[in-house]
Amino acid sequence: MTIHRETIIVGAGPAGLQMGYFMNKAKRDYLILEAATKAANFFTHLPRHRRLLSTNKRFNLFPEYEFNMRHDWNSLLSDDRSLLFPKYSSDLYPQADDLFRYMNDFAIKMEIKARYNTAVVNISKEDRPGAASGLFYLKTSDDREYSCKVLIMATGAVSERLPDFPGIELADTYANHDLDPKKYQGKRVAIIGRGNSAFEVTNNLAGHAVYLHILGGRKLSHAWNTHYIGDLRAINNTILDMYQLKSLHSYMGIKAVKLSKEGDEVIVHYRDTVLHFPTPGYYNDTIPYDKVIVCTGWNYVDTSLFADNCKPATKEDGKYPLLKTNWESHNIDNLYFMGTVMEANDRKSASGFIHGFRYNIRTLHHLMEERYHKVAYPVRMLSRDCEPVADTMIERASVESSIYQLHSFMGDVVIVPEDPKEKIKYYADLPVNYVMEQDWFKNAKHAFTMVQTFTSDRRLSEHGKVSLSFVRLPSNEEQYSQAFLRPALRYYSKGKIVDEIYAVENLVLRFDTEDFEGDNVDKNKNLFKNFINKHVNLNPGKNTTTTSWSPRK
Repeated sequence: MTIHRETIIVGAGPAGLQMGYFMNKAKRDYLILEAATKAANFFTHLPRHRRLLSTNKRFNLFPEYEFNMRHDWNSLLSDDRSLLFPKYSSDLYPQADDLFRYMNDFAIKMEIKARYNTAVVNISKEDRPGAASGLFYLKTSDDREYSCKVLIMATGAVSERLPDFPGIELADTYANHDLDPKKYQGKRVAIIGRGNSAFEVTNNLAGHAVYLHILGGRKLSHAWNTHYIGDLRAINNTILDMYQLKSLHSYMGIKAVKLSKEGDEVIVHYRDTVLHFPTPGYYNDTIPYDKVIVCTGWNYVDTSLFADNCKPATKEDGKYPLLKTNWESHNIDNLYFMGTVMEANDRKSASGFIHGFRYNIRTLHHLMEERYHKVAYPVRMLSRDCEPVADTMIERASVESSIYQLHSFMGDVVIVPEDPKEKIKYYADLPVNYVMEQDWFKNAKHAFTMVQTFTSDRRLSEHGKVSLSFVRLPSNEEQYSQAFLRPALRYYSKGKIVDEIYAVENLVLRFDTEDFEGDNVDKNKNLFKNFINKHVNLNPGKNTTTTSWSPRK
């Protein structure tokens, strides 16, 4: 007997639980299928050394819930303000066990509809007699079958992503290497990889191995420089201190191409690009080690689960599914992916992490409500006055967590109808690439987008500057003396960008406060008002001071 639900979610990790909350709230017919015995099983064994990279900053000066969610990277969204992760840990970088405990409490308290010990082993899409057309059929490990119209994959990392070269079987991996540091005492160890997992392993072994070589293949990307939190984080880069302070451990930009065995040694065959040599080219050699550990990331889609008639297209050699801008599979209708895999559409901000994808999932839920249940996407109707438009923008730029976490990826959209009798439409929390595809945006004569963004390195370099040179008060007049996160307001007509302006940056990311004594609290609101009226003639509206909050109070 086939068990039917309108929507089935595969995976009861943070993403599955978050969508389950929204489905419950909307009273939709759904079910989560989870292979493990409890929710968020990933965090029972990963990360291997148990310390999370997600910050848990509990004291943040300002009182608003949304502002404080900017610095709470572990909580899921709900209307229950008591169910927040900071109640589970006081650590800035908490333990994975605390997150596991929080997630399961969330699942119970929010009455998430999940069936555990139920692994999905096969997915097909069929037309069967007496059933609706185009349904997905899921077979599970307990010999049951489920069907659904809408299928959402929220499985997180599904397998380690290993290099494809001879001898890879001679190496241990991030997921299976021995965690006992004593096993590495006096050993020569190579770590293949250049991300956080490689440096996490290295930190654990640095006091035991005679030397550690991180074989990274190419230049390191530091999160403090790229603003992408998936790049190397400062909490993990102790080994770089030791490298530069001559403590034998080192980072090497060489690329491993083969492993071989000689007695008890594992030989790494490598290739190095030597463009700095008098005769540029490639250099090939070998280095012997006692242990080699591969830490080269994860795959986020398991296409072997799917029958040929519903196998999702992939990119980056199968690492990610190929997704539309609404996170639907590029080639399979009604198949969605969410959670960490959402970084397939966003490698700039936080879409691959809880504090980012919780907002993506909220937006996805609204888009699905509109598509499948004719519930219009939420829109705020504003009078045709400049004041409420600028007030709303500054308030959200100063307080809201969603567009703050998902900088450059998610933003707000303002549509000013040509008919003077029609109100202004304010859409919040939409992926910018999705907006650019929509007819209602492309056909609008007057449209504005607001996104939080860093001034690009390219723009800065054009003006002879680099981001780390900005450690003093910004100039209100000189846009490119500012490199910190700040809102950019852009004007479009018929889908084409016409003009843009940036707000003046602020150290605490509030654009409704004074930076220094005597500063104009309304400087950014006035900047936005002038920009809007430059392109659209609106009524001035009643002037209001944006806030009374100040960092000095």
